[in-house]
Amino acid sequence: MALFRARLPQEAADYASAALPRVLATAYRLTGNRSDAEDLAHDTLTTVLAKWERVRQADSVDAYVRTMLVNRFLSMKRHSSHEVVSLAPLDPRRVAPSSLDDWNPDHDTMWAMLAKLPARQRAVLVLRYYEDLPDDTIAAILGCAPATVRSLAFRALGALRLSASDELTWERIGQAH
Repeated sequence: MALFRARLPQEAADYASAALPRVLATAYRLTGNRSDAEDLAHDTLTTVLAKWERVRQADSVDAYVRTMLVNRFLSMKRHSSHEVVSLAPLDPRRVAPSSLDDWNPDHDTMWAMLAKLPARQRAVLVLRYYEDLPDDTIAAILGCAPATVRSLAFRALGALRLSASDELTWERIGQAH
C-alpha cells in the first residue's frame, strides 16, 4: 500500500480516505450487504485513484464518484450470475439501528423488499430517498431522462406497495391459524 500511495498525489489519497465512509454507505444501501458493499466501494475508489487526473477535473468530484459507484453497481448486477441468500431469518419487528455499523439489511423488511427490485429501480430509490437527490441529478447519474427516473420510481414504489400488501396478507393468514 505504501508503494501505491507514494505514486499518488496527496490530494487523491486524502480524497479517497475522506470519501470512503460516504461511498461505503451508498454502496451498502445499493447492494444490501456489507461484503458486496465493501467490494463495490473499494473497486470504485481504486478506479478513482487510478483516474484521478480526470476525476479531479469534474465540476463536482463527489457527484462524479457517485456516478461511478452507481454505474459499477448496475454493471455488477448485469454481469452477476450469483444470487445472495441470507441464512438469517428476517425479523420485521426489528427497530432501526442508531448507526450504519449496527444496521443489518438482512433484518430489515424494507431491504428484503428492495432486494427483490431490479437494479435500476433500486438505484433510483436509494438515490432519491437515502441520498436525497433530485430527479435531474439521478437522471444524470443513470444516463437517462428525468421522466425515466420518475417512471422507474413509480414502478419500484408500486412493486414495494404490492409486496408490502402481500406480506400483510400472509401475516394475517398466519395469525388466523
